[in-house]
Amino acid sequence: MALEVSRIQVVKASMVLTARNFFADPQWVIPSIIAPFVFTLVALFLFSNVTGPILLYAVLGGGMMGMWGTTVYGSGESISFDRWNGTMECTLSAPSPLIWIVLGRVIWNTLEGSINAIFILVIGFLWFRVGVSLADPLLFAASTFVTFLSLSAFGTLLANVIVLSRKGGFITNGIEIPVYIATGTMFPIGLLPFYVGAVSYSIGPTWGIDAIRKAAIGSYVGQLPFSIFVDIAVTIIITVVYFAMSSVLMVRVEKIAKRNGTLGDF
Repeated sequence: MALEVSRIQVVKASMVLTARNFFADPQWVIPSIIAPFVFTLVALFLFSNVTGPILLYAVLGGGMMGMWGTTVYGSGESISFDRWNGTMECTLSAPSPLIWIVLGRVIWNTLEGSINAIFILVIGFLWFRVGVSLADPLLFAASTFVTFLSLSAFGTLLANVIVLSRKGGFITNGIEIPVYIATGTMFPIGLLPFYVGAVSYSIGPTWGIDAIRKAAIGSYVGQLPFSIFVDIAVTIIITVVYFAMSSVLMVRVEKIAKRNGTLGDF
């Protein structure tokens, strides 16, 4: 019990420190909030001539794009930030496992993405005149929460690349657009080639965004041929798998990085 409490405290402290660093250095507002926001806003303008459920479909996808964009940027810089500030060695020599420190940082970055998503939804309601009624508000809240957790777990998985490689940031940023496509944020994954669709099923946010749309749009059949409860359950399972993989990989990657002795190099 004491161990679990200490881990929660580490995650909380990491979140608070990341938030303070974010507000102390306003330059991060551009890649973390403004850039994903502008990108999703442009995507929404492509649907400006449609109305009804299709527009709500696009607005919800735009909100997911904002959350994912912020998460991938935050994951890409979660360890690079230590390299830039010369605190990499201190972070890795802390008594707490690195996975809990990274998890706190990624959760904060996903929270930033949630704020971005809220802005997208508000603009969709006010500017594009999307209806504000939800088919099932409780399931909508539950779907949004599990999708948030899935994005956070995915972010911790990506952070392993940053510990091992100085060029990890290029890798994580490079998958931003492919994940937009593979998760069906703006168009159904059924339009993708079969082999791409197969990859989509292994990504947690694919199931999460499908559950969100089913809960919000009463007439929405879904891009996955399952009920909303199956979507939520699969999202939770994939999230657990992501975090388990992150925990195992982080230990191994940390050992390799320490053995190579290049943690502080750019």
